[in-house]
Amino acid sequence: MRMGRFIRMANSQDFLSSIPLFSFLGRDELAAVQKLFVESTHKRGEVICRAGDEGDKFYIVLSGELEVWAGQRDRRKREVRSGLERRSRNVGNQLQTGTLQHGDFFGEMALLQGGKRTATVVVKRQARLASLDKASFESLFFEDSRALRHFTRVLCDRLERVSKGQTVNAGTMVISVAGAPGLKGKSLVASSLAAILHDVTGSDVLLVRVNPGKNARGGAVVRLLSDDRIPSAEAIGPAIQSEGPGLAVLDVSVPMEGDPSFYTARISNLISEVIQHFRFIVFDLASEPRSLIESAQGFSDVIVEIIEKLGQLSAAEGRSQSRHFQVINLFNAGSEPISINHCEPFVIPNDSSLRNGNSPAQMRSRLGGAGGLPIRRLARKVLRSTIGIALGGGAAFGIAHLGVLKVLQQNDIPIDMVVGCSQGSIIGVGYAAGISVDEMIDISHQLGKKRNFLLPMDLTLSKPGILAGNRFVEIFSPFLKGKETFEDLRIPCRTVATDIRNGERVEIGSGKLTDAFRASSSVPMVFAPFSTDHRVLVDGGVADPVPVEVINNMGADLSIAVNVVPPLKLGLENEVSRAYRILNKLNPLSYLGDSRNLPNLFDIIMNAMQTLQYELGNFKAISAGVLINPDLSDFTWIEYYRSAELIQRGMDAAERALPAIKRAYAEKLAPFQISAST
Repeated sequence: MRMGRFIRMANSQDFLSSIPLFSFLGRDELAAVQKLFVESTHKRGEVICRAGDEGDKFYIVLSGELEVWAGQRDRRKREVRSGLERRSRNVGNQLQTGTLQHGDFFGEMALLQGGKRTATVVVKRQARLASLDKASFESLFFEDSRALRHFTRVLCDRLERVSKGQTVNAGTMVISVAGAPGLKGKSLVASSLAAILHDVTGSDVLLVRVNPGKNARGGAVVRLLSDDRIPSAEAIGPAIQSEGPGLAVLDVSVPMEGDPSFYTARISNLISEVIQHFRFIVFDLASEPRSLIESAQGFSDVIVEIIEKLGQLSAAEGRSQSRHFQVINLFNAGSEPISINHCEPFVIPNDSSLRNGNSPAQMRSRLGGAGGLPIRRLARKVLRSTIGIALGGGAAFGIAHLGVLKVLQQNDIPIDMVVGCSQGSIIGVGYAAGISVDEMIDISHQLGKKRNFLLPMDLTLSKPGILAGNRFVEIFSPFLKGKETFEDLRIPCRTVATDIRNGERVEIGSGKLTDAFRASSSVPMVFAPFSTDHRVLVDGGVADPVPVEVINNMGADLSIAVNVVPPLKLGLENEVSRAYRILNKLNPLSYLGDSRNLPNLFDIIMNAMQTLQYELGNFKAISAGVLINPDLSDFTWIEYYRSAELIQRGMDAAERALPAIKRAYAEKLAPFQISAST
C-alpha cells in the first residue's frame, strides 16, 4: 500500500466540493480540509476495516470499488465472489449491504458513536482512498450541525436498506477475454459477449480493445501512461465510439513493458473513469505480453480464456478472486472436439458464419445460429442465469415433453443444457443434437400411428428381456441427422441409466448417442439390459426418474424439472391389457384358482414402474427451480398414438408454469438490469 498527502490531486477542492458532505464548506475551508486527508492505494482483496475493530479513521473513495459486508467476515472461508451477483447477498451469516465507488465515504459510524466497526469493507477493485484520522474527523464534523444532519440521513438510509433486505448496487462487472499467442477467437468472444450482455440485460456495455506497444491499431487513441493519473474524461469521452443503443467501443494502448501490477494499475485507472456509465466492461486483451494477461486477475471479476485443449492451464489462474471460464475454439487447428456434456468448457464450432467479426454490432447478427449457442451460454453463465431442463421418463407419457419444449421456445426461454431419463432421454438427445421441436413433434405423430405399433418389436429368447432393443435403436437413429456422438451435440446433454447390479445411477455423457438413450430406456423385463464392459444398465427411472441433481451438477443456475408420469388411475385399461383380457378368456388354465382376476405381466411391470416414477420423480425434483407436472392421469404408458393429445397436455402444463419460470429467470437477471449510473 502506498500513501501520500491528498493534496497531490490537482482538482482535490473541486472533488471535495462535489461530495454532499462537504457542500457546506467554502473555498478557503475546503483548502484547509484537504490538507488533513492522507491518500492511499489498496489492492484487490485487501480488507480496509473489519466489523468489531476499533474505529479510528474516516475514508472517502477516490477511485476503484469496495464491498460492504455486515457482521464479522472470515475471508479464509468466504466463497469466491466476483462480478455482479445478487445486489443483496448472503454468504453464510454475511449480508452484503452496499458497494462503494468514486465519491462515497465510510467509517463514520464508529467515529460518531465512539464504538467499534459495524461492517467489513473489502476492496473489490484496486482502490485509492483518502482517509481522515479520528482527531481531525471530530474537530471537523462534531461541531457542525450541517454535517451531523447529513450523516444522520445517510445512516438512516443504510439502516433502512439493511432492515428491509433491499438490494444494493453491486457495481460494474469487468470481464477480460484473453488467449495464448496464435489462438483465434479472443476478439470473437469479447465482441459477442458485449452484444449478448446488452441484449439479455438491457444494460449499457463498453468493449475495451487493449493494444500493447507503439504499433497499436489506428483506433487506439487513448494511451494509458501513468500509474498515478486517471485518463481524463476529456481524452476518453471522444474516443468512445457508439455501436448503437447501450453498446460502445473504446480502443486503448498500453506500453509493452511492465509486470502484472504495472498493467493492473493502469487499467484500474481507466475502469475508475468509466465505471459510472457502464454496467459491464468487457476487455479484449492482447495475446501478449504474458504479464498483461496475468494482470487480469487484479481488476477482472470474470476471466474468459481461449485454450487449445481441455485441461490446459490458464495464464491468468492462480490465487485469483476472479471467476474463470475456458473456451475451446474449433477454428484453431490444434483444438479437437470434446464431449458436450457439461456447461463448461464452452466449445465454439467451426462455423463460417462467425468469422470476420470484431465489433458487437457485427456479431449481434451472427449469433442466432448453432455457432452462437456456446457463446450465448457463456454469457448467461457469466450472469449466473443458465437454464437446464430435466426430462423424466414415462414411455408414451414422455411425448408430453415436446409440448413443454414448444411453449418454452415460443416464449424465448433459453435451454442451455438438458438431461433425460428413459423416454426423456430420447427427446433430450434429439433436442441437444439440433432437431427442432416441430420436427420431433412430426416424428412423434408419424411413429405414434397404431399401424406402427409393432415396429420396435424384436423378440429375444437369449437375453433377459422380451425385446432385444436393436430395432428400437434402428428406428430412432436416422432422426439424429448424422449426429453420432456427444462431440456432435449443439448443447450439453446427458442421459441417466441404472446399473442393475448395484442400483447406482449412471450418467452417460460420452460415446454414441444411440447407446445413451438405448441404455436409459431399457425398461426391466421389456427391453434387454444394455451391457458395457463394466456395467449392466437398465432404465434410468429405476434410480432417478427426474434427474434434477444431474442438471444442477452440469452447471445449470436455474433448473426446470418435468415429471410427466401420473399416478395410477383405477379402471384405466390400455390396448395390451384389453387384448390380453379377451385372449385370456380362451385360456382354460386362467379359470384355475384366482389367476383369472390377476393383471398380465406387462401391466405388473409397467404399473410398478409408473408408481415408482411418479412418487420418486416428484421427490427427486424437489431441488428444481420450477416443477412441471402435466395432467396425464387419463392416459396409459402405451398410447403413443395419442401423441397430439399428450403434446397438448404438455403445452397446457408449461403455460401454467410459465409465470413461475419467467419470474425465476427474471430474478437471476435482475441484478444486472439497472443502469450503472443510477
